[in-house]
Amino acid sequence: MRNRVFAEKRHVTLARVALAVAVLSAAVGAAQKPNFSGRWVVVSPAKGAGQEQVVKHDEKSLSTEHASEGSGHRMIYQLDGMEHRNAIPSHGSEITMLSKAVWDANRIVITTNTSYPNGMKTQAKEIWSLDAKGRLVIDFTETGPTGPSPAMTVIYVKK
Repeated sequence: MRNRVFAEKRHVTLARVALAVAVLSAAVGAAQKPNFSGRWVVVSPAKGAGQEQVVKHDEKSLSTEHASEGSGHRMIYQLDGMEHRNAIPSHGSEITMLSKAVWDANRIVITTNTSYPNGMKTQAKEIWSLDAKGRLVIDFTETGPTGPSPAMTVIYVKK
C-alpha cells in the first residue's frame, strides 16, 4: 500500500513537472518575438545614413513614421495576416498600398502591392528582425514593371 501511495505521488509530481515545462516552453516561445518600438537611425547603407524612422509596435500592429517632402509618411501594418490598405498623398493624388504583415518566428514579414497614380504597380517584401547587437535590420526586395530590383538591407540603431 505504501509503495502504491508513493507511486501515485510520484506520478502527480511528474505530471506537474511536465505541465511546468510546457508552460515555460510556451512563455519562452512568446518571449522570442521582439518589440520594434523606438526611434531608429539608419547606419547602413551609407547613402541613407542619419535618416530617422519612428516605430510603434504592439501585439496587434506595427506603425512606421518618417519625415519626407510635405507632411511625412506614416504606415500602419496590422499583424493579423490579412491585407490592409494604406495611402500616401502624392502631388494631388495618392499612392495606394495593400499590405499583409505576419510573424515568421521572431521576424515580421510585410508584403505590399503598391499602385501609383500613373498606373505603375510594384510588389515589395520587407523582413524585419533584430540582430545580435540589437540593431533593426530590414531586408527589402521589390519587383516593378521592369522586373526585380537588387535586394537591399537597411540597418538601424536605436537613438
